[in-house]
Amino acid sequence: MPSVIVVSGRPGVGKTTVSRLVAAAFDPSVHLQADDLMASIVSGWIDPNLPEAEQQNEAIGGVLAVSAMSFARAGYTTIVDGFVFPEGVEGFAAACASRGLSCHYVVLTADLDTCWERARRRGEGRWPLEFSPFAAVHGRFDDLDLDGRHMVEALGSPEDTRDAVLSAFRAGRLIVTGQQERGQR
Repeated sequence: MPSVIVVSGRPGVGKTTVSRLVAAAFDPSVHLQADDLMASIVSGWIDPNLPEAEQQNEAIGGVLAVSAMSFARAGYTTIVDGFVFPEGVEGFAAACASRGLSCHYVVLTADLDTCWERARRRGEGRWPLEFSPFAAVHGRFDDLDLDGRHMVEALGSPEDTRDAVLSAFRAGRLIVTGQQERGQR
């Protein structure tokens, strides 16, 4: 069955690096980044961390989901990386299931200091790197009531994290059924 693997997690945790490595483990494969779609907005961009960005974020999520499902239906193992929270994955999993696709979800975890240091080493990139909004998004992941089987610690090397994600994927730990999978830590 064609698969979509959603890689989420805190800013600076290594989502993009690990996603690229996970995608390289499959042939054929695709790696889609939410940040790439966000950068497509030419006029009217709103910081995605602000409450007034909800409509923008939903539009980006919709485009990402349609793109991922299109690639998966064409036979590509599709890796999606971005800030994807459980409520967004549930609807995505249901849409995948209705198209005969499997949806898998992993949240990479690491402490704030580790993530901040990684982000600082990486540099600013597309958006300014400011600690306060960075820490706020990081904190949103503290409040998740997520089934522990969807969590992978990302404190080691990107290759170690890739191996842990692939192991969890192959063991069937990351599958999402389209129903809430919370509170089973």
